[in-house]
Amino acid sequence: MDAETIKKILVIDLAFIGDVILATPTMRALKSRFPNARLTMLTIPLTAEVAAMNPYVDEVLVYDKRGKDAGLFGMWRMARRLAPLGFDLAVSMNFALRGAVVARLAGIPNRLGYDAQHADWFLTMVASHRRDGIKHETQNHLEVLRPLGIDDKSADASLSMNVPEHTLKTLDEKRGIHHIPQDGYLALCPIGSYERKNLSMATAAHIVRHFCQRRPIFLIGGKAETKQLEEIAELAGLPKNNVLAGTLTLSELAAFLEKAACLVTVDTGPLHIAQAVGCRTVAVFGPTDPVVWGPRGEKDVILYHKTDCSPCWGRGKCEKRMICVEGTTARDIIRAVGR
Repeated sequence: MDAETIKKILVIDLAFIGDVILATPTMRALKSRFPNARLTMLTIPLTAEVAAMNPYVDEVLVYDKRGKDAGLFGMWRMARRLAPLGFDLAVSMNFALRGAVVARLAGIPNRLGYDAQHADWFLTMVASHRRDGIKHETQNHLEVLRPLGIDDKSADASLSMNVPEHTLKTLDEKRGIHHIPQDGYLALCPIGSYERKNLSMATAAHIVRHFCQRRPIFLIGGKAETKQLEEIAELAGLPKNNVLAGTLTLSELAAFLEKAACLVTVDTGPLHIAQAVGCRTVAVFGPTDPVVWGPRGEKDVILYHKTDCSPCWGRGKCEKRMICVEGTTARDIIRAVGR
């Protein structure tokens, strides 16, 4: 494909926070292959703020697939919004059919994506959805670009993120309210997207008790996790003010982690934000595979007791929790932070 003919590219990524962040190398590779093209990313409302911090993305559009753009009529309406924008190339990042259909309905002439769920019926260029071995998700994402002649094995798979200037000002206001220092504090994210990923309340409280006498420590998570995080804080004797559940926007969280001494986390979105802003990370894994989702920084530490049933991705009956996530003790985590 002639790079000179591609002026506007639409990247469709309708997945979760981590997926959008881990697609950064794909955006970088597209910019390198088509240096004169304007790159627009189409995301769900939850991830739009994260996509806007991608240094290779020029514009973000929102597809509210579970809200006002839901269903077949919503797909048609989304396609009608995209059609007049004149995209030359669409890249559908997900295995789901939706992105390929919307790109076809929008009349985008060059459409690239995976062959999963018969999406190839709506595409002009197709990448195999069968993964080429077990490797990090950043490299998995890059495989979609193979039909463009981009070598996913040699592409730069590092993460990066630009925190907007206005975010630093709004975070400073919250620093005052929650007594967050300018740097040097610890962050603990003990709750994942499903229960099997979580640190036990006792383990999380032990970590907090150990470190709160040594340096400031803050509990982070979503608004829905407020009650659990406040219970951990109460158990550990940590002021409720140090619970930042739903307190920070995603861009503020990026700025917050950029200045943290270390993040202790399970496998969840803040792990990937920390990687993108260069925050040292201790990551505890159990039901998911750190080879695919883990941190890769020089000073990062992965704690993982591999069992014969891992990764289970949270499915099926669990009989080995005590040697899975809970096999990693508070003492193990404390030692890893020390290192």
